[in-house]
Amino acid sequence: MFILICLSMTGYGAFAASRVTVSLTAIGLQAPTFVVGLLLSLYAMLPMLLSVSMGRWVDRVGSRRPMLLGMAGLATACAIPASFTTLPALFVNSVFAGTGFILFHICIQKLTGEVGTSADRVRNFGMLSVGYSASGFLGPICAGWLIDHVGSTPGYWASFAMSVGLASLTFALMQWVWRIDVRGSTEPVSGQSKGRVLDLLKTPQLRSLYVAVVMPASAWRLQMFLVPVQGSQVGLSASQIGLVLGAFSAATFVVRLAMPIFARRFSEWQMIGGAQAAAGLVYLAFPLVTSHYGMIALAFLLGLGLGTGHPSVMALLHRVTPPNRLGEAVGLRMAMVNATQTTMPTAFGALGSALSVVLTGSLVFAPMFWGVAVMLGFGSHSALRRRHE
Repeated sequence: MFILICLSMTGYGAFAASRVTVSLTAIGLQAPTFVVGLLLSLYAMLPMLLSVSMGRWVDRVGSRRPMLLGMAGLATACAIPASFTTLPALFVNSVFAGTGFILFHICIQKLTGEVGTSADRVRNFGMLSVGYSASGFLGPICAGWLIDHVGSTPGYWASFAMSVGLASLTFALMQWVWRIDVRGSTEPVSGQSKGRVLDLLKTPQLRSLYVAVVMPASAWRLQMFLVPVQGSQVGLSASQIGLVLGAFSAATFVVRLAMPIFARRFSEWQMIGGAQAAAGLVYLAFPLVTSHYGMIALAFLLGLGLGTGHPSVMALLHRVTPPNRLGEAVGLRMAMVNATQTTMPTAFGALGSALSVVLTGSLVFAPMFWGVAVMLGFGSHSALRRRHE
């Protein structure tokens, strides 16, 4: 787990920083809200289409080659806008950075589920999520600081260069640590099923779980789009927006340290439902707050809410999935998550452009925040109905 957490921190740090930098760079280039949303949607376009195939490939060949390929793709994608700070370069980065990271992420998720026993999974995924939260906290903050303080003009190139460095470091670490990795966990799984991907949804628990995945994952991804545009709307600088996003990740770090305590007191479905209820309340309040410190406080509360959901989802997923189809099941989950990330930022960006004609000030994006809150309310009700399972 220590090896997996270290790799996830450097790999996700590169990805999180690049995603924030894409948003802020597009805003700095005077791109309309629709284009900003489209850029973030493209991070998930190819992963949405390829995640299941990626998962099957990981089941077939093991994790080493896919993880190395994913980090090489992420580093290359971030090097392009680091050299050419233009909108076309941002579009290329969005497509290939998202694809490279998802391939790496599927392997990390699969390997974590194979460490220890079934009783250890909530704890292990909680520990992994702590690593993701730490890098998710530092990545946006460092990206915002580099943009504001490197050179006489906005240092967008420097922030992308940081992502290139972190992805390259992850690649180098994988080459070194594979000699001491957990034996067998990176090998292909024998007896791989030839069934259709839809066969996974025949299990009632998996069906319900995949439905529960979509809503909190959408809320998580949308805050990466809505917070920068809302922050820019109320006059925050790149560094201030980075601090707001960092507060969200800091909260997920804090709450996941307490996951072993929660796991003893609550069922997975209770944690999933409670996470969505808390996040829905924060989304209701977000457009009503315009101060920097107020937005930091709300982002922190949002992180506390959503931070408890992911480890519970992954523990349930590994419990009810056939062992020889774990990579495929994780890939299907990522395909659903990325489907929401592909469609919703673009749709919300177009809606924001339209609403700017009739609304002003901080309320321009209020209908989008409130729409997410309603979606989370329905998801919470559905999850809490299954709390006794």
